[in-house]
Amino acid sequence: MAKGRARVSPRQVEELLAKKAAALSKARALTTMGLSETAQPLWANAAAYEERIAALLDANGDDLEAAVHRISAASCYRKAGDASRATNLYRAALAGPLRPITRKEVEEMLTECLALLTATPPPRGGKAHTEPGD
Repeated sequence: MAKGRARVSPRQVEELLAKKAAALSKARALTTMGLSETAQPLWANAAAYEERIAALLDANGDDLEAAVHRISAASCYRKAGDASRATNLYRAALAGPLRPITRKEVEEMLTECLALLTATPPPRGGKAHTEPGD
């Protein structure tokens, strides 16, 4: 007998969305105040929440919505200075269903990320900083 997909609780997704929103709000505020380096861990935290949300949505069969959260995670990782992870998530989003205009925009974001990766050598022992002025 074939097993059906286990449905993820909407409450679980809502809790992650709330935590992500809090991290994003703090990251945006710090960035606006000119404290971009201080905001980078918060951008990465928000990205991690987005990745978890995307995985849960995948488990529910919500492929399009999952792709949207992967795109958001990629954007957050880019702001966190992790263009490598951002690149991987943009590619993952492009592998799924997207509206044509969204696909074009994500392809452009991926191109920009790849340019950052090739232009910025990673520092010894750390992550590459990919956003000048962040």
